[in-house]
Amino acid sequence: MSKIYVSDFEQDGVTLYGLFYDDHKGERHPHEEDWKHVTFESEDEANAKLAELAAERAREDAAVPLTLEEAKSFAESHQWKFASTYAQTAPHEYLVKRWLSEEDKLMFERFVQTMKHNSVVGYFYSHKNDYLILGDHYYWFMVQYENKAINLINRTTTDYLELKDGVYRYRGLNH
Repeated sequence: MSKIYVSDFEQDGVTLYGLFYDDHKGERHPHEEDWKHVTFESEDEANAKLAELAAERAREDAAVPLTLEEAKSFAESHQWKFASTYAQTAPHEYLVKRWLSEEDKLMFERFVQTMKHNSVVGYFYSHKNDYLILGDHYYWFMVQYENKAINLINRTTTDYLELKDGVYRYRGLNH
């Protein structure tokens, strides 16, 4: 798993500092937020942003999981966005942490911990996921960086989930 770090780079003859990660081949890539590379004029600013990400991750790790009833209530009380890009291949919705109030961001972190503590192993084709099944929906997130908190949770209906040979599997649109 990748880890975000600070590094310098040249742009138009000026040394800047940014957040980067290395892919599985060891190649460096810029870390982006809102599809923009996170850059700073000073190394101190870049390190402060990295420390902010680490503090958010530590807060998430320390969050107390919700009860399953509280988790269901949290999920039902928010507006989820339909992932139109995947409408024809893997219909689902998502909730982004930065869309939420400060209070709900803390509840989001507790929801993540609930997912971590109550999930079952499942597969989206050959990709292994951990799913939290609540009522008519199942929820998952994808960990991108070991030192960054989860910022997006996905969900879809249990209509697309089947238990086969003791393992949950995505069964797609043509089931």
